Amino acid sequence: MKMRKILSGLALVALSCAAQADGLESKLEELGKMDHVKVEAARVVKRNELINIQVELANDSTRPQVVFYRFKWLDASGFMVGGEETWKQVLIYGKARQTIQTVAPVPQAVDFRLQLQSPENTVNPSN
Repeated sequence: MKMRKILSGLALVALSCAAQADGLESKLEELGKMDHVKVEAARVVKRNELINIQVELANDSTRPQVVFYRFKWLDASGFMVGGEETWKQVLIYGKARQTIQTVAPVPQAVDFRLQLQSPENTVNPSN
């Protein structure tokens, strides 16, 4: 009986982790396939009526990688709010991790998309 409860708890944790991974994937817009840089985790919290986000990027290459990113802020209807952000740049050293963080520009922003691109992305030949 005790073993069944443990296994049931582990299954619940696995389902929760899978749902979080699916949720994170829906927030990313990679412009080209990211060959060396992966989004490892994202943390989202609402403070003072504004969304606060931390995203952890990991470089699996031994060479430094440049990544350009920007956030798109969406209201409850899925429309962009707060204007279009400019691209920002981050350098991630070989086999290292880098955290990027931001705060929504307006309280109407209830969702986001993170756009990512890198000079070393694989370009999809069908585009």
